[in-house]
Amino acid sequence: MNSHDLLIQELTEEEQKEFDILANYLIPRGWEEQLSSGKFAKLLQGYSSFQIDKNHADRKLKKFQELGLIEIQKNSTATEGDRGKRLANTIILKSFAYKGPLLTGEVPLDSILYIKRNADDICKRELTLEKEVKESVPFIRVKAAKGMGKSSLLDRIGHFLEREKKEIVARVDLGTDAFSSDAFTDLEKLFYRFTEEVATAFSQSIPGLEPPELQFAWNKYKPAGKNCTDYLQEHIFKKKSKQPKTLLIDGIDCILGKPTQTDFLLVLRTWNERKMKLVDRSPVIWPSVVIAYSTEPYPDAKFKGSPLQNVGTPIELSEFTSESILNLARIYGLNWDFSEVNTLMKLIGGHPSLVQTALYRVSQTDMTLEELEEKATQINGPFSDYLLKDLELLQAPKNEKLRACFQKIIKGEKSNDAFSKFQLEKRGLIRLNGNSEGARCELYGRFFREYLG
Repeated sequence: MNSHDLLIQELTEEEQKEFDILANYLIPRGWEEQLSSGKFAKLLQGYSSFQIDKNHADRKLKKFQELGLIEIQKNSTATEGDRGKRLANTIILKSFAYKGPLLTGEVPLDSILYIKRNADDICKRELTLEKEVKESVPFIRVKAAKGMGKSSLLDRIGHFLEREKKEIVARVDLGTDAFSSDAFTDLEKLFYRFTEEVATAFSQSIPGLEPPELQFAWNKYKPAGKNCTDYLQEHIFKKKSKQPKTLLIDGIDCILGKPTQTDFLLVLRTWNERKMKLVDRSPVIWPSVVIAYSTEPYPDAKFKGSPLQNVGTPIELSEFTSESILNLARIYGLNWDFSEVNTLMKLIGGHPSLVQTALYRVSQTDMTLEELEEKATQINGPFSDYLLKDLELLQAPKNEKLRACFQKIIKGEKSNDAFSKFQLEKRGLIRLNGNSEGARCELYGRFFREYLG
């Protein structure tokens, strides 16, 4: 049991919840913030059905300080323009250890485990600056391998635009049950379902928007992409609203390598070139568009060019830096320095999903970092959930070419199978950088050399 657990035991169950509320408030703000008892009371009130006053909040802050969980730095009375006003004390979080479940999938909006990266700020800047020009609306392409946090980033982009910029935001995910597997091999079905999902998403956010039923507006003699564009323009985007709109499209990976890929993406390209820019005197009514995908969607194995080449603003979602991992380790209650972080990064790089798993295992089990390294490639080891899925994929008889390509790469040999490398990069198993190629991290190289043969 670590020192933080011993301190927490001194609190009642209700006080533990109140401390967690305080910690969740302070951590995203750099572990400290000016916070009055009154403001803390309001913070607690948001999670309670009982009335909480300033005196109650003050008592709790003092108890947390007595136990060494926080430090309260008293601020002197303000001077000059604020003369006579007492500044709130600075509350510094001294001890914390995340005790929630293992983080998998999308990171909840209110989670302290979300780590901001450059892509967060770039997306926000691109989505606000361009709209001020009024001559175009942005098209952003967020690219990152599987498990890198694309969907979590889209969540935060949507939340930022809705809450801070008062925009109308619609999100469509091609990876949900709304799109059956046969939709990705049938262009008509894909565009019909996509149009329906976009229309429904915007209708829920725009008061009074009641578009006609799609089945009666769909012209079977028109190309599916033209049907989609015309319907959205006439019945969704022309709706008068002072609020700007943004469409987030997740799950693009579902169409990569499928017969519908090129036609679908070319329609998005056409939107960017003809609908999202001021090409005549007509105002731009189209929403901003943000899509997320894993690798460049080349039209075929000849790789002559991507349908998304030179479209909009490409943004690469990078791995966690050593500083980010050190901060995350602190949230997990680990007293690490950069030597431990570098040891971990040598094994798994800064891959967000793997980093979260590693820190969870070390912080909430008896496993040390050394044992994590030792057991990393075991079939029942700490990363087995990730590794076994990929092993099953590569061992499937239909994936013989994919397997042969990967085997060459992890042995340090050169592979000329461009299409297999495209699929391996999409999966996040390899990293392509110019003429160099290799396993994404040491963990993948070690594991698949042992079990893939």
